[in-house]
Amino acid sequence: MEAPADAKVGLGFAQTMKKDVVHDLVKRMDSAALLASLTMIPVKPGDAILVPAGTPHAIEAGIFVLELQEPTDLSALLEWEGFAVDGIKDGHLGLGFDTVLDALRFDPISAAEQKELIKSTGFTSKQSQSLFTSKADGYFRADLLPGDGSKTNAGFSILLMLDGDGILKTANSGSIAVGHGDALVIPWSAGDWSLNGGVGVVCRPPLPAAAALAP
Repeated sequence: MEAPADAKVGLGFAQTMKKDVVHDLVKRMDSAALLASLTMIPVKPGDAILVPAGTPHAIEAGIFVLELQEPTDLSALLEWEGFAVDGIKDGHLGLGFDTVLDALRFDPISAAEQKELIKSTGFTSKQSQSLFTSKADGYFRADLLPGDGSKTNAGFSILLMLDGDGILKTANSGSIAVGHGDALVIPWSAGDWSLNGGVGVVCRPPLPAAAALAP
Protein backbone atom coordinates (compact mmCIF):
# COMPACT_ATOMS: atom_id res chain seq x y z
CA MET A 1 0.00 0.00 0.00
CA GLU A 2 2.74 2.42 1.07
CA ALA A 3 6.51 2.00 1.16
CA PRO A 4 9.63 4.18 1.33
CA ALA A 5 11.93 4.33 -1.67
CA ASP A 6 14.34 1.66 -0.40
CA ALA A 7 11.74 -0.70 1.07
CA LYS A 8 12.36 -4.45 1.15
CA VAL A 9 10.62 -7.56 2.38
CA GLY A 10 12.18 -10.90 3.27
CA LEU A 11 10.80 -13.95 1.45
CA GLY A 12 12.32 -17.33 2.25
CA PHE A 13 15.82 -18.18 3.34
CA ALA A 14 18.65 -16.94 1.11
CA GLN A 15 20.37 -20.32 1.38
CA THR A 16 19.30 -23.72 2.60
CA MET A 17 19.18 -23.77 6.39
CA LYS A 18 19.23 -26.68 8.81
CA LYS A 19 16.47 -27.05 11.35
CA ASP A 20 18.85 -27.20 14.30
CA VAL A 21 20.56 -23.97 13.21
CA VAL A 22 17.24 -22.13 12.93
CA HIS A 23 16.10 -23.58 16.25
CA ASP A 24 19.27 -22.31 17.91
CA LEU A 25 18.76 -18.80 16.50
CA VAL A 26 15.18 -18.78 17.78
CA LYS A 27 16.19 -20.00 21.25
CA ARG A 28 18.88 -17.33 21.46
CA MET A 29 16.39 -14.75 20.16
CA ASP A 30 18.97 -13.67 17.57
CA SER A 31 16.63 -11.50 15.51
CA ALA A 32 19.45 -9.87 13.55
CA ALA A 33 20.78 -13.23 12.32
CA LEU A 34 17.32 -14.53 11.47
CA LEU A 35 16.47 -11.44 9.43
CA ALA A 36 19.89 -11.50 7.75
CA SER A 37 19.24 -15.10 6.65
CA LEU A 38 16.31 -14.10 4.43
CA THR A 39 16.22 -13.20 0.74
CA MET A 40 15.42 -9.48 0.65
CA ILE A 41 13.24 -8.26 -2.22
CA PRO A 42 12.71 -4.57 -3.12
CA VAL A 43 9.05 -3.53 -3.07
CA LYS A 44 6.98 -0.48 -3.96
CA PRO A 45 3.33 0.55 -3.62
CA GLY A 46 1.13 -1.71 -5.74
CA ASP A 47 3.25 -4.85 -5.29
CA ALA A 48 1.43 -7.99 -4.14
CA ILE A 49 3.30 -11.02 -2.80
CA LEU A 50 1.84 -14.45 -2.15
CA VAL A 51 3.67 -16.05 0.78
CA PRO A 52 3.31 -19.85 0.55
CA ALA A 53 2.58 -21.75 3.75
CA GLY A 54 5.71 -22.41 5.79
CA THR A 55 7.78 -19.71 4.11
CA PRO A 56 9.70 -17.49 6.55
CA HIS A 57 9.05 -13.84 5.79
CA ALA A 58 9.52 -10.37 7.23
CA ILE A 59 8.48 -6.78 6.49
CA GLU A 60 10.87 -3.87 6.97
CA ALA A 61 9.92 -0.79 8.95
CA GLY A 62 7.97 1.90 7.09
CA ILE A 63 5.94 -0.46 4.90
CA PHE A 64 2.15 -0.31 5.21
CA VAL A 65 0.50 -3.51 4.02
CA LEU A 66 -2.95 -4.92 3.37
CA GLU A 67 -2.62 -8.53 4.50
CA LEU A 68 -4.95 -11.29 3.36
CA GLN A 69 -4.96 -14.66 5.09
CA GLU A 70 -6.94 -17.83 4.94
CA PRO A 71 -9.44 -18.14 7.83
CA THR A 72 -6.94 -19.75 10.19
CA ASP A 73 -4.74 -18.64 13.07
CA LEU A 74 -1.70 -20.82 12.50
CA SER A 75 1.15 -18.30 12.41
CA ALA A 76 4.42 -19.21 14.12
CA LEU A 77 6.89 -16.54 15.22
CA LEU A 78 10.63 -17.01 14.80
CA GLU A 79 11.53 -13.55 16.12
CA TRP A 80 9.53 -10.93 17.96
CA GLU A 81 11.92 -8.15 18.89
CA GLY A 82 10.02 -4.92 19.55
CA PHE A 83 6.63 -6.61 19.80
CA ALA A 84 4.54 -7.10 22.95
CA VAL A 85 4.68 -10.87 22.51
CA ASP A 86 6.13 -13.62 24.66
CA GLY A 87 7.43 -15.61 21.71
CA ILE A 88 9.05 -18.32 23.81
CA LYS A 89 5.62 -19.04 25.30
CA ASP A 90 3.24 -18.16 22.47
CA GLY A 91 5.27 -18.23 19.24
CA HIS A 92 4.87 -21.94 18.49
CA LEU A 93 1.09 -22.57 18.63
CA GLY A 94 1.53 -24.52 21.86
CA LEU A 95 3.44 -27.24 20.01
CA GLY A 96 6.98 -26.28 20.97
CA PHE A 97 9.50 -24.96 18.46
CA ASP A 98 11.01 -28.40 17.82
CA THR A 99 7.66 -29.49 16.39
CA VAL A 100 6.46 -26.29 14.76
CA LEU A 101 9.73 -25.80 12.86
CA ASP A 102 8.92 -28.97 10.89
CA ALA A 103 6.38 -26.83 9.00
CA LEU A 104 9.09 -24.40 7.88
CA ARG A 105 10.51 -24.30 4.37
CA PHE A 106 14.29 -24.39 4.75
CA ASP A 107 15.35 -24.12 1.09
CA PRO A 108 15.35 -20.82 -0.85
CA ILE A 109 12.62 -19.66 -3.21
CA SER A 110 14.08 -19.64 -6.71
CA ALA A 111 13.95 -16.68 -9.08
CA ALA A 112 11.43 -18.59 -11.21
CA GLU A 113 9.21 -19.16 -8.17
CA GLN A 114 9.43 -15.49 -7.25
CA LYS A 115 7.93 -14.58 -10.62
CA GLU A 116 4.95 -16.81 -9.83
CA LEU A 117 4.45 -15.21 -6.41
CA ILE A 118 4.99 -11.49 -7.04
CA LYS A 119 2.91 -9.12 -9.17
CA SER A 120 3.12 -5.35 -9.51
CA THR A 121 0.22 -3.21 -10.66
CA GLY A 122 1.24 0.15 -9.24
CA PHE A 123 -2.49 0.75 -8.65
CA THR A 124 -2.54 2.51 -12.03
CA SER A 125 -4.83 0.31 -14.13
CA LYS A 126 -8.00 1.85 -15.54
CA GLN A 127 -9.66 -1.57 -15.53
CA SER A 128 -10.45 -4.01 -12.74
CA GLN A 129 -7.70 -6.57 -12.33
CA SER A 130 -6.33 -9.05 -9.81
CA LEU A 131 -3.54 -7.75 -7.60
CA PHE A 132 -2.12 -11.26 -7.19
CA THR A 133 -0.74 -13.79 -9.64
CA SER A 134 -2.95 -16.78 -10.40
CA LYS A 135 -1.09 -18.76 -7.70
CA ALA A 136 -3.32 -17.05 -5.10
CA ASP A 137 -6.62 -17.98 -6.75
CA GLY A 138 -7.27 -21.00 -4.54
CA TYR A 139 -6.80 -19.09 -1.29
CA PHE A 140 -8.22 -15.57 -1.64
CA ARG A 141 -8.85 -12.78 -4.14
CA ALA A 142 -7.90 -9.11 -4.19
CA ASP A 143 -8.87 -6.93 -7.14
CA LEU A 144 -8.17 -3.31 -7.99
CA LEU A 145 -11.38 -1.36 -8.67
CA PRO A 146 -10.83 1.83 -10.70
CA GLY A 147 -14.25 3.24 -9.80
CA ASP A 148 -15.66 2.87 -13.29
CA GLY A 149 -19.01 1.48 -12.14
CA SER A 150 -18.39 -2.07 -13.35
CA LYS A 151 -20.41 -4.75 -11.54
CA THR A 152 -19.02 -6.94 -8.78
CA ASN A 153 -21.07 -10.08 -8.20
CA ALA A 154 -22.82 -10.62 -4.87
CA GLY A 155 -20.70 -12.26 -2.20
CA PHE A 156 -18.91 -11.50 1.04
CA SER A 157 -16.41 -8.73 0.30
CA ILE A 158 -14.25 -6.16 2.05
CA LEU A 159 -13.71 -2.88 0.21
CA LEU A 160 -10.79 -0.61 1.08
CA MET A 161 -10.70 2.81 -0.57
CA LEU A 162 -7.22 3.76 -1.77
CA ASP A 163 -7.87 7.17 -3.28
CA GLY A 164 -10.54 9.70 -4.11
CA ASP A 165 -14.24 9.78 -3.37
CA GLY A 166 -16.99 7.64 -4.81
CA ILE A 167 -20.37 6.02 -4.35
CA LEU A 168 -20.82 2.36 -3.45
CA LYS A 169 -24.06 1.25 -5.10
CA THR A 170 -25.66 -2.06 -4.11
CA ALA A 171 -28.59 -3.92 -5.64
CA ASN A 172 -30.37 -4.55 -2.34
CA SER A 173 -28.99 -2.12 0.25
CA GLY A 174 -28.95 1.28 -1.41
CA SER A 175 -25.89 3.49 -1.85
CA ILE A 176 -23.27 5.02 0.42
CA ALA A 177 -20.61 7.68 -0.09
CA VAL A 178 -17.05 6.40 0.36
CA GLY A 179 -13.64 8.04 0.40
CA HIS A 180 -9.92 7.55 0.90
CA GLY A 181 -9.20 5.30 3.89
CA ASP A 182 -12.70 3.91 4.27
CA ALA A 183 -13.05 0.16 4.86
CA LEU A 184 -16.43 -1.51 4.39
CA VAL A 185 -17.73 -5.04 4.87
CA ILE A 186 -20.20 -5.92 2.11
CA PRO A 187 -22.41 -8.95 2.86
CA TRP A 188 -23.77 -11.33 0.24
CA SER A 189 -27.27 -10.03 1.01
CA ALA A 190 -26.34 -6.62 -0.43
CA GLY A 191 -26.47 -8.21 -3.88
CA ASP A 192 -24.40 -7.15 -6.87
CA TRP A 193 -22.61 -3.85 -6.36
CA SER A 194 -20.38 -1.29 -8.03
CA LEU A 195 -17.93 1.46 -7.12
CA ASN A 196 -18.54 4.72 -8.94
CA GLY A 197 -15.62 7.11 -8.50
CA GLY A 198 -12.43 6.79 -6.49
CA VAL A 199 -10.08 3.80 -6.48
CA GLY A 200 -10.49 0.79 -4.22
CA VAL A 201 -9.36 -2.75 -3.52
CA VAL A 202 -11.92 -5.49 -2.97
CA CYS A 203 -10.86 -8.56 -0.98
CA ARG A 204 -12.90 -11.76 -1.27
CA PRO A 205 -12.75 -15.49 -0.54
CA PRO A 206 -11.68 -17.73 -3.43
CA LEU A 207 -14.15 -18.99 -5.97
CA PRO A 208 -15.30 -22.49 -4.93
CA ALA A 209 -13.90 -24.12 -8.06
CA ALA A 210 -10.47 -22.59 -7.45
CA ALA A 211 -10.49 -23.42 -3.74
CA ALA A 212 -11.23 -27.06 -4.53
CA LEU A 213 -8.01 -27.29 -6.56
CA ALA A 214 -5.74 -25.47 -4.10
CA PRO A 215 -2.78 -27.56 -2.82
